[in-house]
Amino acid sequence: MKRAYCIFWLLLITFYSAASSYNVFEENGKVGLKNEQGKILIPAKYDALGWSNGEFSIFNGVTGYKDAGMWGLINLDNQILTKAIYEDVVTSNSSLIVARKKSNLSLRVVAGCLNTSGKEVIPFQYDGINLSSLHAVVFTKVGNQYKYGLIDLENKTLIPQQYKSIHSIGSLRYAVENFENKMALFTESGKQVTNFSIDSISTFKKNYAIIYQGGRQGVVDRDGQIKADPTFREIRIDDDGSLHTRGLDEWLFLDGQNLLLQRTEADSVKAIDRKVLKVTTAGLTRVEDYSFKPLFPQAFSTLGNFEKGKAIFSLNKRYGIVRQNGKILIDANYDGLYRDHDFFIGVRMNGRETWILLDSLGKELNTKPYDHIYSYNGDVFHVMARNFWGAIDANGKEVIACAYDSILQQLNDKIVVKFRGQYGIINDKEQWIATPKNHRITLISDSRYLERSPRMTYLRAMDGNSIYFSENRLEIKSEYIIEHLADGGLWKLDLNGVIIDRQVQPEGFIEKIFTETEGLRGIKKNGQYGFVDSQGRLRIANRYDDIQPFQEELAAVKIRNKWGFISHEDKIAIQPVYEEVSPFKNGFSLVKQKGLYGLINKKGSLILPPRYEFIAVLPHGNVVIQQDKMFGLANSEGRTLVNPKYHKLQDLNNNYVIVERDGKYGVVTAQGISTIPLMYDHISYDFFNGAFIALKKSEWKDLKF
Repeated sequence: MKRAYCIFWLLLITFYSAASSYNVFEENGKVGLKNEQGKILIPAKYDALGWSNGEFSIFNGVTGYKDAGMWGLINLDNQILTKAIYEDVVTSNSSLIVARKKSNLSLRVVAGCLNTSGKEVIPFQYDGINLSSLHAVVFTKVGNQYKYGLIDLENKTLIPQQYKSIHSIGSLRYAVENFENKMALFTESGKQVTNFSIDSISTFKKNYAIIYQGGRQGVVDRDGQIKADPTFREIRIDDDGSLHTRGLDEWLFLDGQNLLLQRTEADSVKAIDRKVLKVTTAGLTRVEDYSFKPLFPQAFSTLGNFEKGKAIFSLNKRYGIVRQNGKILIDANYDGLYRDHDFFIGVRMNGRETWILLDSLGKELNTKPYDHIYSYNGDVFHVMARNFWGAIDANGKEVIACAYDSILQQLNDKIVVKFRGQYGIINDKEQWIATPKNHRITLISDSRYLERSPRMTYLRAMDGNSIYFSENRLEIKSEYIIEHLADGGLWKLDLNGVIIDRQVQPEGFIEKIFTETEGLRGIKKNGQYGFVDSQGRLRIANRYDDIQPFQEELAAVKIRNKWGFISHEDKIAIQPVYEEVSPFKNGFSLVKQKGLYGLINKKGSLILPPRYEFIAVLPHGNVVIQQDKMFGLANSEGRTLVNPKYHKLQDLNNNYVIVERDGKYGVVTAQGISTIPLMYDHISYDFFNGAFIALKKSEWKDLKF
């Protein structure tokens, strides 16, 4: 027996080695087949050889051929096994070939199976066939639904065609789903061994499969015996068949002194308002109070944040809106739903993508379908239909017809549009203010716009008259224009084209010029740095190796490869002794010395000595410090509040600090006193209710039967 088994596999390997050596060749637009010696086996007289899915292979000495747009079977002796009457022919992992052809009784295309002699084995009466070893899952459309069943390779019915889906899950077992979206386990002979009470079943692994029910997991064996009820959060089956489980995570609500306020089990818990929680368990999200009682019965697949008492939710990948009191404002009828100011924008996918504008109460406003609705700009929503742009108002009325290539800019009642490849300006009544031109247009006020040609930029009135023009770059500000001169100077123009200020380029060759801050501009001249005023007059001599802009009345300067600070009067305010410095902000500068960071004030006094790997000043004044890769906290006077001994740190600015070390979280006071021990897998702070939410993850345990 063992010898016969080896001979079988040797023959099989020889067969596939030979199959891989065939070559498809082409002559006069037709294809044929040669062996590896170049001998023609099938003459070049067919449109294609192989299978209708584009693959080529030899299956038990047989392959497919295509002639006049249809497929048939041919063998390596050039014998036609079937006429070319099939829409498709494809191989499978069984001994049969799946084919599709037009029904003799109707215009339907039906599927059946052929053997390698071309004989019909499974009749052509199904809409589809999926072969699996010695069985086939078949399905037929009845009304508007496909109904699935299971047959053997002699077309004997094992499971009748009355189910929503059937798929193999290994170990000669099948998961069968009914039209109530519940599953049962069936054997390969069609015997039902569990009830239809399961949401889904995994593939079998070492005689066991995981079942899912109500978001929880359990274990079933191949005989349909429930070995573990679906009560677990997660189950894992190892390659050796051993099983491991874990339950739901535990969430504890604590005050700052570690007093337990409440506890629950869930996948996630988040505070969303005063005494209101968003709790997710087994893939469903509920809104609950601080006693973990549901505020309303509805559970959601997802639930967004409540804004103005409303939140976007989803159920089975469809979206709607719920009020904070639990009342459904908009049913889950949309494939996408977005909040936009006091409006909502919905998307439906009914053959084509359609966008709908809804008011704050969920009423659909637009009566015309749009391909896209863009965000509200305070006046209108820009929209697209049939690849043309237009606009609708807050009532959903189309106020600008979808007739433009694009809408580029809107300023009050004036709109820059691209129309038939040219640029113009219309008003909100679609009257032309500036007729279309070849050059781009930018609105800068109710009465002025810029027109940019390749070489020239024009400042124009709405009647098209030119007020000012220049070859230089014009930069638009809120109430004026900056012209960048070729020599580096800047002119400030009002909207009538009148020069109201000149920032003069310093005399001589300037290598670099900086943006003006505090009335002075940094320059580089003759390889050295200094500062000039707006008229180009030298105020601080160019004698520094490098500079930073003035900020909080001091500018950083570099002398002999060290940084310090000078005043507007070019007096040394802080001696140049640092490798790096940052501009002053809120009275502090970050400095670096010997590769480590410190903090100084504007008097040059060390607030924190340079002995830290990282320093960050928080908005409320405290300072995060890092030393030896561990984080701590100091105050703005430089006093250490929390010693640097944590991997993470979050200062809540309420006398409490959340800390983490080695993956465990706790809480200390701003004086470094531990109040919640380092024993939790995560801690967050509920700012609505002034409580800490601590997570204790469920541990994996071995499952024994």
